[in-house]
Amino acid sequence: MDRWMGRLSSMEYPDYSAEIQAIRNDGITPELLNRIIRRHQGCREHMQQLYGRYRTEADKVPIFTREPRFKDDGEHQAENAINNRVNNDFFSEINDIKVGFCAGKPANYTYGDDYQAEEETGGEEAVEAASKALSDFVKRNNMFDIDMEATKFAAVCGYAGRLFYIDPKGNERVMIMPPYETIILSETEMTEPEFGVRYYQYLDLNDQQTWKVEFYDSGTVQFYEGQLDALSFINSKPHLFDFCPLQGIPNNRELIGDAEKQLALIDDHDGNYSDNSNDIEGFANAYMVFKNCRINEDTMARANATGVIGVDVDDPESPYDVYYLTKNIQGDFVNSHLDRAQDNIYRFSKTPNLNDPEFAASSGIALRIKMTGLETKAGTFDAKRVSAATYMFELLASSFAKKGIPFDPLQCNVKFNHNFPVDFLGEAQAVQALIAAGLPKKIAFGALSMIDDVEQVLRLIETEKDDIPDLEDEGEEVKKLPQNEQQKGVLLKEEIADG
Repeated sequence: MDRWMGRLSSMEYPDYSAEIQAIRNDGITPELLNRIIRRHQGCREHMQQLYGRYRTEADKVPIFTREPRFKDDGEHQAENAINNRVNNDFFSEINDIKVGFCAGKPANYTYGDDYQAEEETGGEEAVEAASKALSDFVKRNNMFDIDMEATKFAAVCGYAGRLFYIDPKGNERVMIMPPYETIILSETEMTEPEFGVRYYQYLDLNDQQTWKVEFYDSGTVQFYEGQLDALSFINSKPHLFDFCPLQGIPNNRELIGDAEKQLALIDDHDGNYSDNSNDIEGFANAYMVFKNCRINEDTMARANATGVIGVDVDDPESPYDVYYLTKNIQGDFVNSHLDRAQDNIYRFSKTPNLNDPEFAASSGIALRIKMTGLETKAGTFDAKRVSAATYMFELLASSFAKKGIPFDPLQCNVKFNHNFPVDFLGEAQAVQALIAAGLPKKIAFGALSMIDDVEQVLRLIETEKDDIPDLEDEGEEVKKLPQNEQQKGVLLKEEIADG
């Protein structure tokens, strides 16, 4: 595999406007389906290269396929040449840090519980039913894992596929699709698909590679099998949603992976690091030069065994010498180049260098500034994820409606939590300063990153104040106390009422 030379037009995601219009007019056909898949091949191969690089596959990382720089002819074979191929896996680190930051904490999926939610849903009981349906969906599908896998594929390849389906028990399920097996046809965003194609290879019972293709529209899924450009229709069935259940989650509008722009820098770092490793290994064997001396294999064997060497001079009248051959390596220059390459990889990928001593010593506002780049690209991805979640809620609403469950997708909320190190001491001191300055506690507590619901915190403070139970729960709490404690509670209540 050659070094990265930049993004080519063949790697771009195709514009399927003509195909979309053709499907609207005449429906899908095997010929049109083959055309859609064929136009996706360049993008597919590029994403497979990126994902293979993330997996450090031998034929996907350029340094692993490098040939020796120097090859001798004659008795010396090329395989004997020193050719270290060292992969410094910045590519995976850039993507893994993004995944941990964006999806390292579970997202909060909630259904509204205010008066507006009750009006739109159909009352308090309807809100409870809708909230339970959403909660069951999140738990059943382990959305923590789904969101993490979606973030990984989007960060590595540029987008991720997400397929919704109904399982044999009649429950709504979701799974992540590799982007190189997923084609989204939409005239707006791939988060709002009009049609979708899933295609992949499998090994049949005759050990033959065969393609399976699934085409999704707003009502059905059609199945095809065979070889590309020779697909045969198998059957179709309803997918039980009112919209296309195969959607895409883009990393950004350009569908570019997080480490893609830094591939040339990473390849340069790997090449130079491997060259330095070659130098170290090549001269670690103590190359010895015999000047005007006769030497044979027996002499070398005795030298290896005893550590002492005796040689015969060819010409006593000429100077002779035995010495080690060394290479003057400019270590400072080499280290400076590698350090600069490493700094640029982190800088241009907007990834914090967690091994940097300055980063480890940072806190508060300084840490926030160092995380600005990561926060920026994470915010871009979060915006795309919110769009994808909005479509997901509409899709779920169409399925819940068939079960008689009232569900308004616009009352659903999702909050993605960034896995950011929290400076609790600094935030606590800031809140104290805000309260001392005269700001309301509601505003001051809102500055704490650990608090999502300020109103609930204020209610808990009132509940715990002076160890007096909340009035709503007072009756039940008193019943749990012994008889003498109940009497004390009644007297305390009377004192509060009189005072």
